[in-house]
Amino acid sequence: MEEKASPPPQGCSKPHLEKLTLGITRILESSPGVTEVTIIEKPPAERHMISSWEQKNNCVMPEDVKNFYLMTNGFHMTWSVKLDEHIIPLGSMAINSISKLTQLTQSSMYSLPNAPTLADLEDDTHEDNL
Repeated sequence: MEEKASPPPQGCSKPHLEKLTLGITRILESSPGVTEVTIIEKPPAERHMISSWEQKNNCVMPEDVKNFYLMTNGFHMTWSVKLDEHIIPLGSMAINSISKLTQLTQSSMYSLPNAPTLADLEDDTHEDNL
């Protein structure tokens, strides 16, 4: 599947891209010195690609993640700044395609000792409501 470069967003002509980037394209485009805001959007993933990834990794993707990939199989957004007469690449935001996703397992390499977990955060929420 070939990636296609969308024209500069100009407020994102596609509503789903505006939601996908949380409105960052508009913010960047209106920022002084920012130039060349571009998005490379990938075609939607097919359901069998999602099922295959789930089977291979022995897990189930959350529905919102599945829906995201059924809308677009990842994207890459970049922007530059103009300093003097030079255009300098500055930022990049990307979400990998399904084929490049890697399941992270609980590992001491990725966690801090005594680091809070999502369960800890949920416990705090329940305490606030008491």
